[in-house]
Amino acid sequence: MFLVAPKALAASVAATASVLLTLYILHDRRRRERAKWVEKEKQEKEDETLPSIIEHFREFQLDYGSTISEANKRRTTKYYEMARDAHMYDLVVGVRSYPRLRNRREDELKRIMKYHRKGNMSHRTVIVMCDTYTSQMLCEARQHIFEPLNYLTDKTTSNVWIPDFSIMPEKDMHVTVAIPWWWHTIRPGNRQLSEELVARFRQAVVLEFHHAFQIELERIVLLGGKALVALWRCIGERKTEDGSTIYDRHGEGGDPFVKLRRDIVRCFTTGASDFGKEPLTYSHRHSGLPKLTREHAAIPESPPPMPKRESNERANTIELKTPGLGDHDGFIHTTLARLPLDCLSMKDVELGPIHRLCREATATYCGHRMVVSKFRFLETTAAGGESNPCVDPIFDETIEAPPRIEVAVHGAISETTDLHAAKNVERSVTIGALPEANARGSLDGLFDEPLFDEPLSDGTFAEKMRRDANEKPLN
Repeated sequence: MFLVAPKALAASVAATASVLLTLYILHDRRRRERAKWVEKEKQEKEDETLPSIIEHFREFQLDYGSTISEANKRRTTKYYEMARDAHMYDLVVGVRSYPRLRNRREDELKRIMKYHRKGNMSHRTVIVMCDTYTSQMLCEARQHIFEPLNYLTDKTTSNVWIPDFSIMPEKDMHVTVAIPWWWHTIRPGNRQLSEELVARFRQAVVLEFHHAFQIELERIVLLGGKALVALWRCIGERKTEDGSTIYDRHGEGGDPFVKLRRDIVRCFTTGASDFGKEPLTYSHRHSGLPKLTREHAAIPESPPPMPKRESNERANTIELKTPGLGDHDGFIHTTLARLPLDCLSMKDVELGPIHRLCREATATYCGHRMVVSKFRFLETTAAGGESNPCVDPIFDETIEAPPRIEVAVHGAISETTDLHAAKNVERSVTIGALPEANARGSLDGLFDEPLFDEPLSDGTFAEKMRRDANEKPLN
């Protein structure tokens, strides 16, 4: 029987430990290299560059007159790049220490509720609520996509954790339109300001003829390995060579979402000097700027171009925080959930299956359409977390899109909600003057009270016109 010398045994143990430590370090390094959240793809070498269909749309800048087809090409470019880059984030490194994991989760909850915890902060937003069928569909898609995670909402679990506040409830599913005011301290007169803002917004919606329109689901993607979002595009009509009308993503008319956001920016950031109105922005109200006068201010015919996010030019928060404006990409999204990457689990979490299920959900639900006909103006204190403004808002008002008015040759007037009958008031003016209707320019009286002196029985312009013209109401 041979005995191993103590020195040889110690050397053997040390060598084994060194090898194991080296292997662990290499393995850990590979894990962390896979989990670099902000690493960008390296630029392809010139000799390896492949032809690209979307390359020439990347720098396309959407403006007030961009058509639906142009805007969707820009959106497609943005969405494709987001989906491509999402696959770079395929691993969430686990937090090996349970006490550290609990501390990080406590910090995450504090971060989510930080504005609400202050008790004196709010921000204002304009959203479009998803209809019941759309909300159910998006919840179903989210459930299938997150099924491999087997997540819990209990922060004490050592497995995958997603806080309740980071999962959008079905009843609160929405599309973000604009953010007129970012987070600010609530001061005296706050409600009066909200009422003035919503009145200005209502006038912009009605007087700029923002009728109901449709959006179509383009894809569902896990952005940055963190935010699960549904991405949308607009649709509109186009004529074929044989005179048929098709409604799809290649619409020839102006993009309604781009136009809506630009008009919202204009109604809040540009004063109506002829009527003593001032811009309703934080910077204007708190910078001590002089009031607008007829001589020193005028409303431009079209909104000025929005500065880019990286620009040093001074811009209002509505221009920088509103999705799709600062980057000129027409971004339209619905947030479904957010993953807390710093404290997701004690174990490493593979995101590859999640990305695959996002692609399957896109193939299943892509093409679903939703009508945009009501705009909800909210002032929220973040009682529902950072992504849900619908929980206990301190100001809440819904503005309906104006109905389309059809005027027949004999003068009969009717309202329509048929989105495939795009006969707007603007197109009907060539038929002839409406009976006893007051005509005015598109900017004249923009912030005046309605021209009709008597109250309307049912709140519609058509009813007023019918009574003035002694027309019988239509069935």
